[in-house]
Amino acid sequence: MMTIINSVLPAFLIIALGYFLKRKNFITESTDNFINGIAYYLILPCMIFSSINKMPFREVFNLNAVIGLYITAIITFILSLFITGTFATFKQGCMVTSSVRSNIAYIGFPIVFNLYGTQGLGKISVLTGFLAVFIISIAVIYLNFLSTKQKENVLSFALKDPLILTSIGSLLFSYFNLKFPLFINNTIDMLSTMGSPLMLIAVGSGLKIRTIKSDKIVIAIITVIKLIIMPFIAYLIFKYLLPLNDIEYFNIAILTVSFPTALSNYVLIKKFKGDTELCAAIITVTTVLSLFSVSAWVVFLIH
Repeated sequence: MMTIINSVLPAFLIIALGYFLKRKNFITESTDNFINGIAYYLILPCMIFSSINKMPFREVFNLNAVIGLYITAIITFILSLFITGTFATFKQGCMVTSSVRSNIAYIGFPIVFNLYGTQGLGKISVLTGFLAVFIISIAVIYLNFLSTKQKENVLSFALKDPLILTSIGSLLFSYFNLKFPLFINNTIDMLSTMGSPLMLIAVGSGLKIRTIKSDKIVIAIITVIKLIIMPFIAYLIFKYLLPLNDIEYFNIAILTVSFPTALSNYVLIKKFKGDTELCAAIITVTTVLSLFSVSAWVVFLIH
């Protein structure tokens, strides 16, 4: 429980800091645009490469776990599309992507490491690498489709998107065990450490309390999908459809999709001119409530 508290509360406090800085005009609109631009084109690619490139690919890869999480993501994505179909396009992108993207690096890694040690961290790193490529690709293509409504532009955009290109390149680097010179790796690692605090501040600056009040039903729906339904779908898949004999892998695979909405989703939604206020509210609420939901999943899985 303390591990979960120590992972969630710092995130909430930095979000609060971003909210305070924006209210006091330390963060202006131009500052906000700069933060999101540098996060999307530089910091996020560095974070993706740094996390995936370090994973022990050949040691802990499990095909059933990867396929099961892909199926989980697809079912959750389709469910979210169905539920959000009556909402304005402006909100749909935020709602759908917020329901499938998880804050694994900042919230998940410390929790899994505390529960299962270095070996467990290796397993969730591999799962995260494959899941990130898949979900980021779906999210970017979907958001681009919503923003343009021109199917012929979607593929060309996807092939130029920095997050998709970095995800694919990082997997290739990891699979073939390719390495940059140490000074380049160190530079990438330094840039990647900026990511979580920067995005948390951006989320806080975009948060408006009135949005939580006015969109409370929408936020409640996405919160239930993200924290309860998505991991439950994974549980059913790994229990009955694609059984995992390794109980540790079974638990980690389910926990992988139980964490709150990814911080980077705010950057993604802002990039595609979606409802950033709603996205900030969803990230904040799911992060706070994950304190209880993730604890419940841990108790359920272990006992």
